[in-house]
Amino acid sequence: MMCRLAAWCLLLALCGSAALGDDVADRQRARRLMERVAAGGAALSDEEFEAVMAASHTDQVEVELVMVTAVVVDRRSRPLTGLTRQDFQLFDDGQLRPLAWFGEELAAPFRLVLLLDVSGSMADRSRTAAIRAALLPLMRQVRRRDRMRLVTFADRGVVVHGTWRSRPMSLLAEALAIERRGRTALADALAAAAELLAPSPLERQAIVLVSDGLDNASRLAPSEVAEAALEVEAPVYVLALGGAAREIQARRDPGNPLAGLADIARQTGGRFFLIGGEDEAAEARAAALRIRDDLRHQYRLAFRPPRDRREGSHRIEVRVGRRGARVLARRAYR
Repeated sequence: MMCRLAAWCLLLALCGSAALGDDVADRQRARRLMERVAAGGAALSDEEFEAVMAASHTDQVEVELVMVTAVVVDRRSRPLTGLTRQDFQLFDDGQLRPLAWFGEELAAPFRLVLLLDVSGSMADRSRTAAIRAALLPLMRQVRRRDRMRLVTFADRGVVVHGTWRSRPMSLLAEALAIERRGRTALADALAAAAELLAPSPLERQAIVLVSDGLDNASRLAPSEVAEAALEVEAPVYVLALGGAAREIQARRDPGNPLAGLADIARQTGGRFFLIGGEDEAAEARAAALRIRDDLRHQYRLAFRPPRDRREGSHRIEVRVGRRGARVLARRAYR
C-alpha cells in the first residue's frame, strides 16, 4: 500500500512539474510572438493569436494588443462577407497600423447581455408584444456554445438574473414575466452590463438594450457610459420602443436622452433603432434581424499600439476599400 501511495505521489509530482514546464514554455512563446509583432514581423495565425490571448490572462506576460470588432455593410445596410486582411486599413490617432491579427468570425460563439427596461413606462401590453418580437429572432440564433445573460433595470437598481446560459427561450420567458414599475436608469444599467463582459474575448459579444428611452433616474453621464462600453470592446445595440421615444427625439434638445444613447451605439460600433410606428412589433423584429446579421458577420482586427502613446483615449478609424462600404466599429480605446 505504501509503495502504491509513494508511486502515486511521484506521478503527481511529475505531472505537476510537467504542467509547470508547459506554462513556462507557453509564456516564453507568447513573449516571442509579441516581440515579432513589435518588430513588424508576420501577422499572427489564429493558433498563435489564441496562444497570445491565453497568456495575457497571466501576470507574467504583458500583451499590448487592441481588439476591434467590425461589421461592414453595403448601401442597404446588409453585411458584406468574404473580405480579407488586404481590404482593411486601421488608423490609430490618424496613423496607419499594421494588423497583428485578422479573423472573420462566422462560427465563433457569442456572449450577449440583454438589458431590459422594467420601469413603469414599459408596462403597456403593446410594449410586451414589441419586446417579444424584437428578441425572438435573436433567441432563435443562440446555439449550444453561445451564452446570454439577462439584466433588468429601473429605479430600484440594476439586477443581474442568474449566470451565463444557453437556453434562450427560458431567458425570454423570464424577461417577459418580470413586473414593470418605477423609473428608468439607462446609464447605470449600461455601465453594469459592460462590467459583465470580459475585455478582449475570443468570442463575439454585444449589449442589446430594450427601452423606451425615458432616462429619468440615472446617476452617470452618457459620456461615462460610452467609456465603460469601450473598456470591454462591446458594440451596444439600442432598441428604443414606443411613441414616447419618438416624441423625445423630435425635440432634439441638448438634454435629449435618446441623443446620448444614439451616440453610445455609434461610438461602440452598434446601431440605434427608433421603434414607434403603427406596427411596433414588425419594426422591432426588423431591427432584431439586423442585429442578428451583424453578430453573424463580424470581423476581428488586432493591432499593437505604440509603446510611447499618451494616456487617455485614442481615436480608431477602420476603412474598407470597397465602393459603397460602411464600417461599424468602435471609434476609440484607452
